[in-house]
Amino acid sequence: MLCMVWYFVVIFIYDIRNFMKKLIFKNEIREVLLKHMLTGKYQPGERLSLPAIAKELEVSVTPIREALTQLSETGIVNYVANRGFFLSELSASEAQEIYELMALLESSALKKSTFSTDQLNELDEINNKLANATESMTIMELDRQFHQKLLESYKNNYAMRIISSLRIQISLYEFAFLKDMHKDASVNMHREITNFIRKDDLASAASLLEENWMISVKYIISKL
Repeated sequence: MLCMVWYFVVIFIYDIRNFMKKLIFKNEIREVLLKHMLTGKYQPGERLSLPAIAKELEVSVTPIREALTQLSETGIVNYVANRGFFLSELSASEAQEIYELMALLESSALKKSTFSTDQLNELDEINNKLANATESMTIMELDRQFHQKLLESYKNNYAMRIISSLRIQISLYEFAFLKDMHKDASVNMHREITNFIRKDDLASAASLLEENWMISVKYIISKL
């Protein structure tokens, strides 16, 4: 009897480990595909060939399909029945909608957040790195880190999932257009936001954060 129990325990542990390996592998594939999308390897509107991607990454088609299905839930990829997956097209109307929504959600979240001295110092450190950055991908990553750090204490998990999804869509626009935009304005606005937070003026900080997003989308729409 004891042997049978141990047998099922071993099988259970094996299944769990196998499941975790598959989950980690699928997430790794997703991150590789996302990086390719955001760095211009695939162009907006381009059909994403599962066999070609699978051959390039030396994996089967299955994890590619699973990763693209995940990404389609963020809006960065579209699935068309009987045709396959396509990288989303960029449009002025979509940019306006997603940036407005992000501005609304982040500013609302900021007003409901709390900030420690350590967190504010970390925000300053990220912004200083942003001020000194010269490479496009580094600039966009540091900007993302700053906005993410702002909402670190916000407790609405559902809202944060929406924000995370919007960040992925926004990244596509940022790589296409904001890599050529002068970063000094954002650095200065970030500095003002943290200064308002230090003064416990979250309303002004949130208003400036919203303005920060709307300046970006105005620039993007001018380029579309």
